Amino acid sequence: MFKPDNPIQSYQEDSLGRSPFAKSFGNAVLNYKEKDSIIIGLFGEWGSGKSSVINMTLEHIEMVNESTAHDKKPIIVRFNPWNYSDQNQLITQFFKQLSVVLRRPDYAGNAKKAGERLEIYARFFEPLSLIPTVGPIAAIISKIFKGIGNATKGWGDLKANDLNAIRAEINELLSKQPHKIIVVIDDIDRLNNIEIRQIFQLIKSIGDFPNTIYLLAFDKNVVIKALDEVQKGPGQEYLEKMVQIPFEIPLISKQELAQLLFSRLNELIKDIPENKWDQTYWGNIYHSGLKYLFKNIRDVTRYINSLRFGFEMVKDEVNAIDFLAITGIQVFIPEVYYGIRNNKEVFSGVYSDYRREGGTKEEDKKICNEIISKAHELPQELLKDLLKRLFPKLESIYDNTNYGYDWLDSWRRNCRICSPDIFDTYFRLSIAKGEISQREIETILSLGNSPDLFAEALLKLEDEKIVRFLDRLEDYTRNHIPEEDIESIITVLMDIGDLFPEGDSGFFRTDTPMRLLRIFYQLSHRFDNHETRFNIFKRAIENSTRSLFTIVHEVGVQDQQHGKYGSKETPEPIDSLTVNSEQLEELERLACNKIEDWSKDGRLAGHKHLVSILYRWREWGQLDRVNNFVSNMIMNDGGLIDFITSFLSKSISHSMSDYVEKINWRIHLKNVEEFVDLKEIEPRIRKIFSSSDYQYLDERKKLAIKTFLDTFDGKIRDPF
Repeated sequence: MFKPDNPIQSYQEDSLGRSPFAKSFGNAVLNYKEKDSIIIGLFGEWGSGKSSVINMTLEHIEMVNESTAHDKKPIIVRFNPWNYSDQNQLITQFFKQLSVVLRRPDYAGNAKKAGERLEIYARFFEPLSLIPTVGPIAAIISKIFKGIGNATKGWGDLKANDLNAIRAEINELLSKQPHKIIVVIDDIDRLNNIEIRQIFQLIKSIGDFPNTIYLLAFDKNVVIKALDEVQKGPGQEYLEKMVQIPFEIPLISKQELAQLLFSRLNELIKDIPENKWDQTYWGNIYHSGLKYLFKNIRDVTRYINSLRFGFEMVKDEVNAIDFLAITGIQVFIPEVYYGIRNNKEVFSGVYSDYRREGGTKEEDKKICNEIISKAHELPQELLKDLLKRLFPKLESIYDNTNYGYDWLDSWRRNCRICSPDIFDTYFRLSIAKGEISQREIETILSLGNSPDLFAEALLKLEDEKIVRFLDRLEDYTRNHIPEEDIESIITVLMDIGDLFPEGDSGFFRTDTPMRLLRIFYQLSHRFDNHETRFNIFKRAIENSTRSLFTIVHEVGVQDQQHGKYGSKETPEPIDSLTVNSEQLEELERLACNKIEDWSKDGRLAGHKHLVSILYRWREWGQLDRVNNFVSNMIMNDGGLIDFITSFLSKSISHSMSDYVEKINWRIHLKNVEEFVDLKEIEPRIRKIFSSSDYQYLDERKKLAIKTFLDTFDGKIRDPF
């Protein structure tokens, strides 16, 4: 799933066309025929692919020598100095590793003997903490023996030989054996300053054996800086004396780097549907700033690994292009990333008239400038341009270009990071509890032409998710739901609307019935003629079996469009009406029939919206039926309790001294009196309250009885 930040191992993996250079580099190594030790350097910045070139070079050397006799093939030794944290180990381990390679069973004769002597040679350096400074071998030997004192006593295998004698013997053995020994030391620039100098002193002073080629790879600028700090004299001159044959790794062009990035991205986003990828938007995001974050191969690898980790978790819930952009900011400019994450109110959404007052824009601009100023990887103007494309709200801050609320639905539908509802998903890499995922929304909508499956999918959702689905559905009603699915969706929502949770309500909130009304209006008005709309609602009402209030509420709102029953002084323009007046009368008749059916089978008495339904039933000319229904309902105490409970409502107040909202329960006696005589029911309710059965009622019914009596007795003020 993830690509480690490791070099490629073979030219077959080469996607940057560097294998020709690696082959030429390998040929240069093979063409060196002299017996004297030589140091060849491969220079390149961190992340430029030095290790990959080394691997391809060694692969080429092995391929060229496939047909070469075994006793003449080059011996390759790879030494990784950064494997040893202790400087004391560095020198000893180098010679031990060289010894181990030369003593392999397949190397015979002088090479194997040299390996045996190298093991003894290595032991001279075990007590040392540092290699002495570069100088004649005699001076080095003198310092070594001063350092080891009597430590050499008891080393039987050393015999009478001293360091100089062992060194001479190793030189003679290596000079006579036919192999070229290629010692590869990579990532020298990972070492600390003193260890960097040690490596060069090791190679030049006590490791320059015959038939030995040292192949070193490092960032030249890092090494020169290290040598400047620990070496007397300029590090550049020191390095030039050390490395006889320098090679600069070919620079990767911006075009090649982009091709590498795009090839990796294509693997990642190959499953993204074409209609969810805006090529123009991607081009604007990439060229406005994202492309400048990638300077080498390692940058691409780091980015793709981070991207793959997060994208796999939320790819169905985010806009792919926005996620590519914010991940680039996260990887390369983390200070800006955290600044965005911690200031959601500044970056997401649009500016309302309220937020434009009081200098809020200037305050937000100050926050943005402070965040942008933390970036050093990009010029601030480039970063600002990139952020304005990701967060259009910033155009209001910097350019006075304002986006209206109508943009929010589009941004949310497209899962843009600038949507307040989607913003957090980009940073928490999951959707919030109770939130519905984009995949769930689109899966349910795909069932829009199959009423039974569509209804079943909705009713399987948790209550909170149903409410969020209805909220998000409005993002699709205006033009994204196919016209052939509209009647099916309206029919299902009309049939099961009463089964949905109520959701929030209040002056500044939208409850579920209101959400349904908005959806019905938006979907039905996709058709531009009254006849089509009427037939949709007519069939939906006729086919509904599980909901009543949703039907009554919809027809009642259409009454308001026509200015009926005192809801408006004048009706709306004919073009904005859902149906004409004759069609509306037919819908009222159908709604009354449904109410009649529910009143007969007992379901109306237990409906949570009983009062609202009764009011509409009465407005539609059914006063006698309403009176008969209520009289029959309250004949027994259970029905009376249910009737009174249907008038129970709550309001929320919040005074200046309150930290939280206060809930107030009300029963407006004037409304009750429109259906019954208070003087007749008050004694009955008081008797119920005093009876032993009262304690067995559910809490809502108890609350309704007590609220009725307290209001009747004046303990609760009835504003009506």
